[in-house]
Amino acid sequence: MNAAEITLADLDRNPDPILARLRANEPVAWVPALEMWLVTKWDDVAFMEERPDLFSAATEPSFLARALGQNMLTTDPPEHTRLQSIMKPPFRPGGRSGPFAADELPAMAAGIAAAINGPGFDVMTDYAQPLSAGALATVLGLDAHGFDTMWAWCEGLCADIANFENDPALTALGETTKAELGAAISARIVDADEMDGSAIGAFVRDGATPEEIVNNVRLMISGGINEPRDGIGLVTWVMLTDDALRERALADSAALRRLIEEVFRVFSPVGTVTRQATVDLELRGVAIARGDLVAGVLRSVNLDEDHWSDPSRIDLDRREGAHAAFALGAHRCLGEWLGRQEVRVGVEQLFARFPSLRLDPAHEVELHGFEFRGPKALRVLA
Repeated sequence: MNAAEITLADLDRNPDPILARLRANEPVAWVPALEMWLVTKWDDVAFMEERPDLFSAATEPSFLARALGQNMLTTDPPEHTRLQSIMKPPFRPGGRSGPFAADELPAMAAGIAAAINGPGFDVMTDYAQPLSAGALATVLGLDAHGFDTMWAWCEGLCADIANFENDPALTALGETTKAELGAAISARIVDADEMDGSAIGAFVRDGATPEEIVNNVRLMISGGINEPRDGIGLVTWVMLTDDALRERALADSAALRRLIEEVFRVFSPVGTVTRQATVDLELRGVAIARGDLVAGVLRSVNLDEDHWSDPSRIDLDRREGAHAAFALGAHRCLGEWLGRQEVRVGVEQLFARFPSLRLDPAHEVELHGFEFRGPKALRVLA
């Protein structure tokens, strides 16, 4: 299959062999179905992120801006730098996320696990989903809305963000979600003076406008629930398919942290970063016109054979540098520290509650999605 034949359905179903062929034969490839270039090699995507003067995040059109409103991922420095300086501190160990991860997250995970009625359940919907939604809701200060509402907001936003083929039904769902969530965030901003250290309260105190807060909290919900949810599911699945990895990870917290990094690298729950060429240019000898949309494929660069040794193998002793699952450069995910804690604590508490956990042989695990990829379900027996 060459780039001209690729469809979004193909990528949603199984992107890895398609991306491997692109890396080998068309590392900078125009995909008509997506109306954008896919850039699949590590060095090229790193170059894109180093040169916002050539590859701007302020794209037009923008799937992110359409679904969320203008936000820090749809701006370049210095505007991006200003927004990041306001939005990042609550998600660092010294902000709201630090005491939450240390004091509240383990109890939240243990409580969700304790409420599961066995012997069989779905790790994704019964555990990872409420945990990731609840964790972000608590840090933001939106926990009054509950796990299910947070997840519904996340699903609605992500459906439109990943709507590369402009399905009108998905656009309508995104617009409805965007409006509903905007109203909820706006109402919370009004109460900011009464907040006790929540992230939204910090954004208000540090000078973000109401519009900036609404749009960027939408961004946080669209990415800050999916990735740790899928991370918990993927790490659990890997551990349940490899006894040696499972034993090593459960016996050594450092090994578990390394496993999490390798799982994020190999499976890359978030697929791309989209930029726009600001001038006519060449990348790897391929002519890209000013105004063309260019997607750096994070999932592909994390498996680039020229950057990683035996890239598809999960290796807890790998020492080849950081992966790109949380993006590269100035636009790295600001919630990556909290996301890692959610996956680590989530996995620890799940196996503590269910030490005999095993895959349900009656249900095959299927990964799905290109822009957001994870298990459709992870049925287990306790």
